[in-house]
Formats: sequence, C-alpha cells, structure tokens
Amino acid sequence: MDMQHLAIASIPMQPWGQLYDAPTALKKGTVFQDLDMPFFAADDGGRAGCCCGTSDTTDPGQKEREERMLEIYQICFIVDDLRLYLDTHPQDVQARGLLKENLLKRKQLLADFAQRFYPLTMDCMAQACQTRAGEDCYCWQEGPMPWEGACV
Repeated sequence: MDMQHLAIASIPMQPWGQLYDAPTALKKGTVFQDLDMPFFAADDGGRAGCCCGTSDTTDPGQKEREERMLEIYQICFIVDDLRLYLDTHPQDVQARGLLKENLLKRKQLLADFAQRFYPLTMDCMAQACQTRAGEDCYCWQEGPMPWEGACV
C-alpha cells in the first residue's frame, strides 16, 4: 500500500472563451460562459448574491444605494473571477487587460459611493480623511448597518 496511489487528479486547462456581462456573471456565478454548468435545473429568477430590494423603502436614498451596491457587487465578482483565472493562466494578455480595466472601474465605483454616501473600504476611508478635516474623516458610522434593515 505504501507505493500505491489512491487517486490522481486530471484537470484540463480552462480555455479563454465568451464572457458574461456583469449582471449575468453575478447571477450565474461565473464570468466564463464555458464554465456555466449548473448541477441541477434551477430557477433563474431573482438576484443572486445580493440582499438588494429587501430592505426599508422609507429611506429615500436606499434605492440609489442598492443600485450602486449592486454595481459594486457585479464588478467585484468579475475581478475575483478573473483573478482566479489568472492564477492558472498568468500569461493571458487579454485576461490581464480585462482585469486591469475592471479594477479601475471598481476603484471608481467605490470612490463614487464613498463620496455620495459613505466609505466601504479602508482605501475609501483614506480618501475621506484627505478631503475632510479632523475627526470628521472617521465616518464608518454614517452608513446604515446591515442588521438594521439596510442593504449596505
């Protein structure tokens, strides 16, 4: 038994193929159309990975915050999926270019959200500290907490 192998994994290299747009990628769970192989037939209705649309509608800014957060979720999902692809295909120039493009979009969406509402990341907090004076730059508390019924 010492010299026998119980199993040997064989994993084919993933080819670069057609990509889903951001809303579809988040809903399907992959940006790569070739990898969209559901384990079972499921209803495609609704939004995957987002609590948006389920929170307090009395807050006038909630709808806009939810729309902006959905954009952030979508772009972050694409960035993560491309990063995973590039872990095994680091020389793929097209994938690296697409990653760079989407990283810039992500950065801009986060900056816009922080400016309009409140910071979501420490990088956004750093921007707030540059534009606000004194204690006013520590502004995590400006956003609603998810357990208080807000999407974001």
